[in-house]
Amino acid sequence: MSSVSHIKVMKLSKLLKNTWRLRRSANSASALLVASVCVSLGVTAHAADLLNVVDVALQRNLSLSSAQTNLASTEYELDINRGNFLPSLNVSANTNWNDGTTHQYNGANTRNSYNNHGVNVTLTQSLLDLGNIYSHRSTQTDIDIESLRTEQTRQKIIRQAATAYFEYLKNRAQIRATQAELESSESRLTLISRNIELGNVAGTERYEVLAQKERTANSLRTLRKDQRIILNDLANIVQQPLKPGFDLQSSIQFEAISPGRQTELNNIMYSSDLSLLIAKQAVNKSRQVLKQTGATFAPSVKGSIGYTYDDTNDASAKLYPDKGVTEETVYTLTLDVPILNGGRDYYRYQQNKVDIDRTEIDLQDSKNLSQQQFEEFIYSINDFSASLSSLTTIIQANYASYIGIQKAHKLGTRTITDLLSAESKLYSSIRDYESARYDYVINLIQLNERIGNLNMATVGKIAEQMSPMNDNSSQSPIPLHLMAQ
Repeated sequence: MSSVSHIKVMKLSKLLKNTWRLRRSANSASALLVASVCVSLGVTAHAADLLNVVDVALQRNLSLSSAQTNLASTEYELDINRGNFLPSLNVSANTNWNDGTTHQYNGANTRNSYNNHGVNVTLTQSLLDLGNIYSHRSTQTDIDIESLRTEQTRQKIIRQAATAYFEYLKNRAQIRATQAELESSESRLTLISRNIELGNVAGTERYEVLAQKERTANSLRTLRKDQRIILNDLANIVQQPLKPGFDLQSSIQFEAISPGRQTELNNIMYSSDLSLLIAKQAVNKSRQVLKQTGATFAPSVKGSIGYTYDDTNDASAKLYPDKGVTEETVYTLTLDVPILNGGRDYYRYQQNKVDIDRTEIDLQDSKNLSQQQFEEFIYSINDFSASLSSLTTIIQANYASYIGIQKAHKLGTRTITDLLSAESKLYSSIRDYESARYDYVINLIQLNERIGNLNMATVGKIAEQMSPMNDNSSQSPIPLHLMAQ
């Protein structure tokens, strides 16, 4: 850092101490109130780095657990379907007690009482059934689709956790700048009120300062409400209270994505975008179902072997059946040729042909949507990159303007309206700068999800450019490193 830049930063730090001194007693009371609420509710939230938050989300998120359970359930369908290719063995046993009387016109009545019992064993094997073959392939496609959906859910959870993390950091930076603006407004209101009492300034100046203070206080209240919502959202994703504890380093370069890199990423998207892969598998599934339906028109062959054992016991009878044992072995080969079933299979086949057209249309629609979102992310990332360069200049210019107008106001050559406007522009440009930094990263995360490349390694590269955040209340809300440029 040059000596001129160092002097500039020192002057800025001194200015900040004079213009936005914090009311420590009020902040201490607020801190005690928050602490008491946390104790009474039994809420425990600890600071965490980005990788830790994402890892906890992947372990505990209920949506991902549901997707993994559904995948495990679908895998059993393949085992169920595989049973069509294996032989089936059936055993049945029976026993009968028979008691009959024959009434005769001539002679005495005859009574026939006996018992017969037996066992039947049948082994059946499907020899040729195209429907079973295509059904097995269709089930395998279902598993592939479910695996892709599970991975899609995994990347969605990573994106949600990381996005919530950086939304919190963005909100925190905006709160820091707005809090500083509010403290400055309160200090100025106190100063002007004293000057009015002393008769040094007109009483009307107080109303402008008061209005700006209330506007800033209202904005700060909304930002703190948003912060609670973000933390609740993050807690719902990771299933436990967590508070981000790391922030982006000030030395990060937010570079634009070059045209060559855009082409490379676009090619990656068409080969690994999970939405496209699922849509392609849906087309494959519909074609397998069509083949399976067409197989209902083809003949099928199955064979079976049956063994029957029957034992008849007729101790008193003189009529058939007599005492004895019967054993029988039957070999069966069945050719099943479908001819007509009311046209159901025909119309089901036509319906599945239409389903193929539908899935192909859905695939093209997914390609168009993916390409559109890909380009939007690229445009946004490059726009944020360019905006950060412009916003750096804007902050430096607004700061210089604010310093000059503040001095001129003390000399009486500029009005309080000019000073308030300059201060508002300065803090607005700071908020815009901080928002652009975090929105750049958020869009980068979303881009990686779009191309199917969002994983712990991707998040790790971002986490490498983060360091523990400083919660020192006297920390400047103005990016001091920009003043040194």
